[in-house]
Amino acid sequence: MSSSDLPRPFGPYTLLRRLAAGGMAEVYLARTAGAAGFEKLVAIKRIHPHHAADGGFGSMLLDEAKLSVALSHRNIVQTLDLACVGGAYVLVMEHVEGYDAHHVLETLRRAGRLLPVDLAAHVIAEVCRGLDYAHGHRDEQGEPAGIVHRDVSPQNVLLSFAGQVKIADFGIAKANSRQSDPESGVIKGKYFYMSPEQAWAEPLDHRSDIFSAGVVLWELLVGERLHHASDVHSLLDAVRRAEVPAPSCRRDEIPEALDAIVARATAANPVERYADAGAMADALVEYLADRAPLDASGRIGELLADMSPPSPPRMLSLADHIPHTRDRVVTQSEQERQTPTEPPLRYDLDEGEPTVAGWKSPRPAGSRYTWLWALGAGSLLVGLVVWLLYGA
Repeated sequence: MSSSDLPRPFGPYTLLRRLAAGGMAEVYLARTAGAAGFEKLVAIKRIHPHHAADGGFGSMLLDEAKLSVALSHRNIVQTLDLACVGGAYVLVMEHVEGYDAHHVLETLRRAGRLLPVDLAAHVIAEVCRGLDYAHGHRDEQGEPAGIVHRDVSPQNVLLSFAGQVKIADFGIAKANSRQSDPESGVIKGKYFYMSPEQAWAEPLDHRSDIFSAGVVLWELLVGERLHHASDVHSLLDAVRRAEVPAPSCRRDEIPEALDAIVARATAANPVERYADAGAMADALVEYLADRAPLDASGRIGELLADMSPPSPPRMLSLADHIPHTRDRVVTQSEQERQTPTEPPLRYDLDEGEPTVAGWKSPRPAGSRYTWLWALGAGSLLVGLVVWLLYGA
């Protein structure tokens, strides 16, 4: 559906404009009408039409709806409904009027500016409050839901003109209730913000999200990405090493207290991180309490008011080229039917940044070929013995 087709009716909704488009799904701003002239703006997420027949994508959307509809917190984008339009399910969510942190950082970078240090601390404190709520959520039977977001990134941190901070997109979240989650040994998420254990496709708990929140805090403070590798394999290697320099090395005005918070959140060993996201939020709030009073909501609103909206997202096709990689763009269902020799990528709702679609984590280099070395050494030894006995 191109922008020239909008606005247009869509079941009980009117699609107004496309907010985001990726390889799996697209998000639209829509209007719903009720009695006596009642109108409400919502965000609608739907699977791309060319994936509509793929049951795997539909299952993922259903799981996302069941998971996120139970989460009601001021720092989490609210899921309002799961609707069926034209025989396909769509997710109806609250519309957060504002921009994501990725767009904010890019706008500031182009203007040669940086996000105020204390404002960055406030944003991540709010993100951690939302994560802590999700991590501690329990199902209807009172059992832990086991939610891990797995995609904490600037693209999924939404800032509103009213100064709110909300975390979005539980589309690839891990939870005990999910039916469509792939088997263990599959990586899902954005390279740049993964924890080391996520990059190794190891079992995850809530501390993986804490690591990702620490990386996002680093990026908000410094104004650039933590990793700058030019190819996927170098990037994953850097992520797995979990080497995170103090943000004050890149920006002098950052105090030691924030260096310490980033260092603890991004510790390579999960045991050394904050015990939960609430503890990280408390540390950031304690830091802010010692600073000059901050009207965070007002500052966020003022910051966004001076920014232009992002360019309308274009539709990304399966033929689109991904810079700096030799990897193929694949769908989730295609990937699950094979074990590729190198990580395939897809685009997700992340401003065109490469996202892991889900792939088998390679074993450490060398282990795969140990038996070949042993066989070669044995053959050489046997040849030497035969030569000594009969050739000498």
